[in-house]
Amino acid sequence: MVRTHKKYMMKCAAPILALSTLTGCKKDMYVEFSEIAETAAYDEANMQESEEQHDLPGADTAEIYEHFLDGKLTVEWREQQVRISDLFWGNDIEYCFGDIDGDGAEELHIRDNFVYYVIKLQNKTPQILFEGWGGYEPVVTDKFCGIFYNWHKYGREEIKWIQINADGSEKSEETAYWRDHNKDGNMDEGDSFYRCEDIDMEQYVRYRQEQIAKQAENTLEWTGRRLKHFETWKEAYIDFIDKMHVAETVTDNWDYSLIYVDDDEIPELFIYTGSMAGGETIVSFYDGTIGTMNRERCGMQYIEYGGLLYNGNGNMGFYPCNVYSLEKGVFSEIGTGWISEHFDEQGNFDDYVYFWEDSAVTEAEFEASVDELIDRSKCVEPSVLYSENEILEILNA
Repeated sequence: MVRTHKKYMMKCAAPILALSTLTGCKKDMYVEFSEIAETAAYDEANMQESEEQHDLPGADTAEIYEHFLDGKLTVEWREQQVRISDLFWGNDIEYCFGDIDGDGAEELHIRDNFVYYVIKLQNKTPQILFEGWGGYEPVVTDKFCGIFYNWHKYGREEIKWIQINADGSEKSEETAYWRDHNKDGNMDEGDSFYRCEDIDMEQYVRYRQEQIAKQAENTLEWTGRRLKHFETWKEAYIDFIDKMHVAETVTDNWDYSLIYVDDDEIPELFIYTGSMAGGETIVSFYDGTIGTMNRERCGMQYIEYGGLLYNGNGNMGFYPCNVYSLEKGVFSEIGTGWISEHFDEQGNFDDYVYFWEDSAVTEAEFEASVDELIDRSKCVEPSVLYSENEILEILNA
């Protein structure tokens, strides 16, 4: 049984798909024949995969895991058989081995910047034992094993310890929450703390320290791995668009563009999901591999050939502000702030409060912090958007 915990998903948001009916005779015919071809190819691939899955009578656990890491074996994920590259948006992962459920056999742990999976062999077949988005880390020590969840951003924190049992069941402790209730940017007695019931700051901090201390004894050692190598950026972007049809509910509302963010002549692939909640994804290409970034709100702006991106959109009284850089194919968040509505004791809107890097600041300080990182007057948005068929035609040219 797969347990899915999703903090970040574009839904991958999760990482995520029904195609809208196309109108027009030619389009309908194209879709019909495409679906027939795709179905035939899928059935053939499944037959081949099935043969591969069962052609391992003498393989030991290490060899089977290696076949999976090489993309030669599939795993069931969201009611479909997929290869390891379909589990991740990016192309670079880390993996390690550790007995997370205490049954005496090591499981395979794989992760990237967003998602973490535990893969367990059942009858020599890889199965997903656990899936977690954002803030999940396996902990294996001489005393205990489990999964530590620690998510902290925008004046909020959530902490939880999860135990995975040998029978596949899961026992989770109650999540501990901190909310910067008085919105001063600090953890203090004026904030709200909760775990099963309201607790005070001292109780929260004590529990937090106990869980973080477990990480210090962690014995897991991670190894980096590249899932695929692409000869050209066009090949890489076609592969990513195909991946989205496995991972997401791609519709006719999705738009695409080629933009220039960093200072080379290779464009980045921009994807707009057609909804504010779905957000936008940007894919980079560098040295045979891809990097990805998603923000769950639309309105991403960037400085052409400047290597910088900016988004300050939000909703419902909460407006995160994020500044990113793109260098050698890697996206990094280099500045984080947010604006939040503040209400008086009677529940009436009082004013906006501003935060930068977890500290309360004035509006002027907030604006200066953003301006120090990026010149918003030079930022642009994609000028041309294409349909999927149009962008694939460009990439296949």
